[in-house]
Amino acid sequence: MKKRKKPAVKFAQPQSKTDFHRNYSISREVNEMLDEEYWIFTKYVMDRNYAGIYSMLHEYIDDHHPHEEKRMSLEHNLFWWQVLCDSSKHAEMSFVEDYISENFHRLRDRPLTTTWLREWKKAIPKFYYVDYKYSDRVLVVVDLLTEETLDVIVYDPLAVPPKKGEIVMGTLIPIGDALYFPIIDFYHFDFAAREHITRNLHHYYNKHLKNASMLGAFIHVLSIVLQIEQRFLKENTSK
Repeated sequence: MKKRKKPAVKFAQPQSKTDFHRNYSISREVNEMLDEEYWIFTKYVMDRNYAGIYSMLHEYIDDHHPHEEKRMSLEHNLFWWQVLCDSSKHAEMSFVEDYISENFHRLRDRPLTTTWLREWKKAIPKFYYVDYKYSDRVLVVVDLLTEETLDVIVYDPLAVPPKKGEIVMGTLIPIGDALYFPIIDFYHFDFAAREHITRNLHHYYNKHLKNASMLGAFIHVLSIVLQIEQRFLKENTSK
């Protein structure tokens, strides 16, 4: 792979009262504003939704037997998948629109923030190949389904450092300047399973997209990929 120009972690565009565009740079001031909004918004979504889908998440996770140290990561990523699914069925009453409505007086003069929040409604959990690492927090990933290359910043201070060449799963949100960040840390698949996952992912998606949306197909594909990971883990421990 050719060495890529390192993406800037700080942003340049000073305009805070314009709509958000994922490929435009934003200023440090706006970056800090969106960072603050992220924490308020994600807490709002967790507080309103987590208890209601807790049992469903745990039933799915228990059925797939992840390693204990990876269980919480899988749970959190599944939580956002469920929130996005529910939102896609009721677009006019989505978690984003509810939040904007409830915070109307604070957000009414901040169109960049509200249009950035609406980007969340377009997000879909996906599988990525870690193609290049500038550091443990600044990565280049490849969407395994579309083969699109994306520059990613991992903001979570407790995130697991990725390995070059591994497969991860998560939901990316744009932050300007053609950069993205995962809502929470990626789920990291066992390194030994990466080739089998990569070879077969298109087949799994093609099968399930015949009768489901991207969000609906994702949960079926994830189930298969988790079973593949579990098989490789068992094979490695039996050697």
